[in-house]
Amino acid sequence: MTAIQTSKLTKRFPRSTGYKDLLPQFIRKRQCITAVESLDLDVYEGELFGLLGPNGAGKTTLMKMLCTLVVPTSGSAKVCGYDVVQDEQRVKETVGLISAEERSFYWRLTARENLEFYASLYDLPKPVKTRRIDEMLELVGLSDVEDVRFQNFSAGMKQKLAIARGLLSEPKVLFIDEPTKSLDPVSAQAIRAFLREQVVGTGRTAILATHNMLEAEEICDRIAIMDRGRAIARGSVGEMRSLLQNQEECELEIRGLSDTMLVALKRLDGVVECTRTAQHDSVSTVRLRFTSRTAVLPEILRDVVFLGGEIRGCALRELPLEDIFMSVVVGREHTSAHQEVEA
Repeated sequence: MTAIQTSKLTKRFPRSTGYKDLLPQFIRKRQCITAVESLDLDVYEGELFGLLGPNGAGKTTLMKMLCTLVVPTSGSAKVCGYDVVQDEQRVKETVGLISAEERSFYWRLTARENLEFYASLYDLPKPVKTRRIDEMLELVGLSDVEDVRFQNFSAGMKQKLAIARGLLSEPKVLFIDEPTKSLDPVSAQAIRAFLREQVVGTGRTAILATHNMLEAEEICDRIAIMDRGRAIARGSVGEMRSLLQNQEECELEIRGLSDTMLVALKRLDGVVECTRTAQHDSVSTVRLRFTSRTAVLPEILRDVVFLGGEIRGCALRELPLEDIFMSVVVGREHTSAHQEVEA
């Protein structure tokens, strides 16, 4: 079943200018920034779907439209079958939002007082409100500090409270914006594990917006790579690799590696990178990146042996998702710049 569906969803914001009231109407219409452009997206029930992209890619704007916080310029979007424009109230009753934005909390209030305020906004009856707050504080591990003011919380504790707030109304669909922003590695790993096990593991649908490729690779079922308001690729991590990866990597352990051999390997057709990374006694470790395993790797091995080297080990490695993402986005930037010059 589909939990979220968008069709040609678009959002344009007017470009800020101090002279907009003096400009002719036809000029003002052109002064827009497109944050999301003609986006088609399907998210299935019970999955954790990742939105990846650099800052300004349109991830947060997309989530705000799906939460009814921003009205689309054109196109349509449905959450659990409800249209985000025509059924705004139903959508609000269905979704929850977790944001790393600390200014949305009251710093002089305690953790419990903050949750009581937001529970009142959800119009929860008092017995239900008390029970849900107790459950959420216990779930995120903040019961012992419920009477501590928010201003005295660590970054990790603040993020946990944001998760508790997002879950107060028992939403079917959860939107999570940069959940590990500004967190240390240990706290970030704890938040990722919590989201995977305690949030999505309970059957909820979740959309995670992040520019952390390792984070998306670790916890997301499927991902969409966004750039300049468009989804340029989507699928599982494995599908992303097969679709976008145009390079492969291996590490060779070579006995008797010479400078002549290293130069010869760098000059081979299809070799993108060749670097000596370590040496122990007479065995060197060389990292190679090439365009095709079947076409280039046999040539590499043949040249090593021909030039007097002895291969002691060969380990193929998957490129990090971040490297694949960068190659796609940077490639699009070069193409766009070239088209502008040609135009």
